[in-house]
Amino acid sequence: MPSGKANESRAFQSPSRYIQGPGEIRNLPHFASNYGSTALAIIDSFFYETYRQTIPALFESAGMTAWTVAYPGTATDDTLRQLVDFCRTLPQLPDTVIGIGGGQTCDISKAVGAFYGKAFICVPTALTTDAPTSTHTVLHNPHEQPKLVVHSKNPDYVVVDTEITVQSPAWMMVSGMGDALATYIEAQASFANNNVCNAGAGDYGPTLLGMAAAKLSYDVLLSKGREALLAARHHLRTPAYEDVVEATVLLSGLGFECTGVSIAHGLEAGFHVLPIRPLLHGTGVGYCTLVQLIVQNDMERFGEAFSFCRDIGLPVCTADIGLTEENRDRSVEALVDEVYGKRWNVTNVPRYFSRETLINAIYYLDAYAAEHR
Repeated sequence: MPSGKANESRAFQSPSRYIQGPGEIRNLPHFASNYGSTALAIIDSFFYETYRQTIPALFESAGMTAWTVAYPGTATDDTLRQLVDFCRTLPQLPDTVIGIGGGQTCDISKAVGAFYGKAFICVPTALTTDAPTSTHTVLHNPHEQPKLVVHSKNPDYVVVDTEITVQSPAWMMVSGMGDALATYIEAQASFANNNVCNAGAGDYGPTLLGMAAAKLSYDVLLSKGREALLAARHHLRTPAYEDVVEATVLLSGLGFECTGVSIAHGLEAGFHVLPIRPLLHGTGVGYCTLVQLIVQNDMERFGEAFSFCRDIGLPVCTADIGLTEENRDRSVEALVDEVYGKRWNVTNVPRYFSRETLINAIYYLDAYAAEHR
């Protein structure tokens, strides 16, 4: 994601197609046929036994060919090399690469498709992040900060089968809402700082449409997120659920990519130094969004965002992310040292703030949470 001052030009980018609704996975052969007659489905290991035969059968019934491979784990350089090499063992390179699974499965499928210059389709099976729509892959190599690999285009299709996503654990949706909660907050900060947007690969500013998508994502979350989560907990597809799916996948995805990121994503990128069990990306981003609002002194919006996070089960204090009284102080110091002055997006805000201000914001959030449980 770029750093620099925007000029007068604007940029917007997006997936070629976004499809959402019940049973849409069955239309994959039709979508992939726009790019050729063969496809490789990289399938999350949790779903592999479910789809390893049904996906090839769907394609065969359409007069096409599909191969499958289990996603081998975390999105790393090694995983990407394994899958790139696997493609060479097939009778021919697939015309389309399809990722079926969580955010990392979608990310790795984009990277494999981009490596060979082929079409790629993302089929998220849970709502943990807005990764399915984006033009990049995040690689999580051990003991390193996440590495961003930017591709030449967004996915050709994003296919969200809500019959599948509604069966996923509700805490995954909570993570997706945490990721989406940051989108408009960070978009406003980046815009006020005149930082280049993530679209266009140049010194472009955001379009009105990009900013509007970010704001609409925020508005839908706060107005319908609680109701959608209740539906998700009972595996019920309701209109509110469908609206929040769109807000967390499409609107948040367009919003962050066509505007910019700031403290929330920059601070979360340092979580690997904390002595905690790994959190889902969106869970950490949701927490860091509250920290960002305190740093920006936007206390009215902080109040409504805090209430939302508390109500849906996002972390609202250091204890919630896994720190203890014994390790809190040194952990907070280590976290801030890992990102402050080292990640440009941490300071992608219109006004300067010190390292001490960031630390104090984390402690203030603890104090506020103690009084507003």
